[in-house]
Amino acid sequence: MDIQEKKKQIRELWQLCFHDDERFVNLLFDRLYRDENARCFEERGVVTSALQMLPYRMTYGESVLPVSYISGAATRSEYRNRGLMGRLLCESFEVMRSRAIPLSALIPAEPWLYDYYATKGYAPVFFRGECDYTAAHRFVTTGYHRVSSSMDELYRFFDGLLRQRPCCLLHERNDFEVICGDNRLDGGEVVAMADEAGELSALAFAVPDDDRTRVKELLAVDGAAREAALHEAGQLFPGRPITVVTPPDEAGGLLQRMGMMRIVDVPLLLSVVAQNYPSWQAVVRVTDPLLPGNEGAYRIGDGACRRVEGAKCDLDVDVAELALVLFGDSHLSSLLDLPAVRPYMSLMLD
Repeated sequence: MDIQEKKKQIRELWQLCFHDDERFVNLLFDRLYRDENARCFEERGVVTSALQMLPYRMTYGESVLPVSYISGAATRSEYRNRGLMGRLLCESFEVMRSRAIPLSALIPAEPWLYDYYATKGYAPVFFRGECDYTAAHRFVTTGYHRVSSSMDELYRFFDGLLRQRPCCLLHERNDFEVICGDNRLDGGEVVAMADEAGELSALAFAVPDDDRTRVKELLAVDGAAREAALHEAGQLFPGRPITVVTPPDEAGGLLQRMGMMRIVDVPLLLSVVAQNYPSWQAVVRVTDPLLPGNEGAYRIGDGACRRVEGAKCDLDVDVAELALVLFGDSHLSSLLDLPAVRPYMSLMLD
């Protein structure tokens, strides 16, 4: 199957399984699809199962880690329950390892898929909060005004503020343009606010959502700029309450599960953890039935990580539990004196 036919059939399989707006699918396949990141199985010239490994990066302490985001994982109905997706994922993990990508992330399309992906070593570590405002809420807007900025200016501001978050998936420039296009397809707008000196101060991705306005991402230099952006977002769809999606550390109430992560290259990731937390001393044993190259005991200390034999372990976990220790809300993190950090991702076109 040649490259163009492969792309065509993967696109058709996407629509067969997800039934998205044709304009949205065109946007994805015109701007983000790359043959080297697409994996599939075919039978008698028909693509039976496929996924895409979209490249991202994630802030982690002083480091920026490559992450492979699984998108469009789908199997034709008549070929399901044959293990095709499991095999595709395992092949994808090996590709990621060969590219020195230590982490894979995804957002399950349905709640029941959390259990499925858990069997492949993924752990639910991505969460988000929501902040609600009634239609009667009044935001302070003094000192700020809405502006129309170039895509370059918007992206520089967007990228700069995302990088300030301690553990956050970043978006490349091309991805940012697709996000803005998707926001328009949803009937929304990207609200950019500037201060009195004309400097960009806030960016809000607002869309209508049933009877309310949903702000899918809000980046601001301070609380005043945030208030001004929310005021402008409220003016887009007057009389509606506003829901703002927030990172978990900014949420005041219950957190909502939103995605999963899988450690694909344990020694590479633990080396990065050790570099960022040089005072952390531990011996960690990891099991990983799907990726034997991850299995073994690792001594972390003095900013380095190395494999060891016969050492007494401080932590004995499988690969999913390790993700929970490093990125989740595991009590083991505090017992091992490891400052675990919750990762965050937004605007993933899910």
